[in-house]
Amino acid sequence: MIMEMVIGHHVRYYPIILHKLISYTETGLPLFLLLSGFMVGQHYFPRYLRDQRRTTRRLWSRALKILVIQYIIIATVNVPLYLISHGSIGRNEPLWQFVLKSATFMNQIGIIHVLPTFIPLFLVSPFILFLFKAKLDWLLFVSSAALFALGNFRPHIFDLGEPAVFPVIIFQIYFVAGCAWGKAAYNSGRLVPQRLNGWFIASCSALTVTMYLLHGKIFPGRLVSMHPLNVFGFIYKAPIITTILLGTVRLWRAIKVIPLYPWICLFGRHALLTFVVHLYWAKAMNVLNSFIAVPAVANYLMILANIALMLLLLNRYEKHDRVHPARWVQALDALFK
Repeated sequence: MIMEMVIGHHVRYYPIILHKLISYTETGLPLFLLLSGFMVGQHYFPRYLRDQRRTTRRLWSRALKILVIQYIIIATVNVPLYLISHGSIGRNEPLWQFVLKSATFMNQIGIIHVLPTFIPLFLVSPFILFLFKAKLDWLLFVSSAALFALGNFRPHIFDLGEPAVFPVIIFQIYFVAGCAWGKAAYNSGRLVPQRLNGWFIASCSALTVTMYLLHGKIFPGRLVSMHPLNVFGFIYKAPIITTILLGTVRLWRAIKVIPLYPWICLFGRHALLTFVVHLYWAKAMNVLNSFIAVPAVANYLMILANIALMLLLLNRYEKHDRVHPARWVQALDALFK
């Protein structure tokens, strides 16, 4: 999931065939939201049953940490981009106004607009857990579907400034689905439904049909919207997501013996940190390519260097002395753990 997001944010540098392949199957944020919701349902729901207040504080603390990370990014990325007049960032407005709009999520700067989607979802997640505890799951699902339906007609109804790339009113459906999946996994002790092979075959069949209908020009592509998401976009993405998840479980034994598996797991265990580190690198590449004509090979090497450096950082962070951690480890723990 996080690897797909990292790869997807460099898609502009790839050959056209690879660009199309990634664009056709890109599910980075939906999967991120789905798995975040799964964590709430599977990890926090049993804790909510034992101690509502403590779990609520923990979830709100997580939202606050994401907000702090976002403000750090604004200070260290948005402001420098403004000062060098990169693209149209902050055009015709003073620095203080640009920073204020950034802090209140009123502007939409590439990649930097991702994290604010999670803040309101973690803020309302205690209410989701309350509905689960009260056995009012139906009310949650009806409310989520109603918001999604409204978002199909008014996706930016809650936006304060520029139209959000990922309006919460729509993308919350992935988070809620993840919460329901997490709760079901907790109650049953299973990550996936029984008769996995049958579900996997059905998911692959649905994926084949949706790909053929859209990319075979049977249905006009203009019906499917990803930014903002609409119901046709959701129908298109759903079989991709389920195929990835069910396929991963079905092929888990084979995946675990892949030599790169331990390294890939580093990205999964530290997904938020990986995202933030790659954001800086992606923005640096973006600025560099806007000023000079960088050869394609150089861009590919920089992408590989980005992945290698992230692996080294994550490996050192994970294996550092936890009894007497260095200050940089304490700082990362405070924000990302």
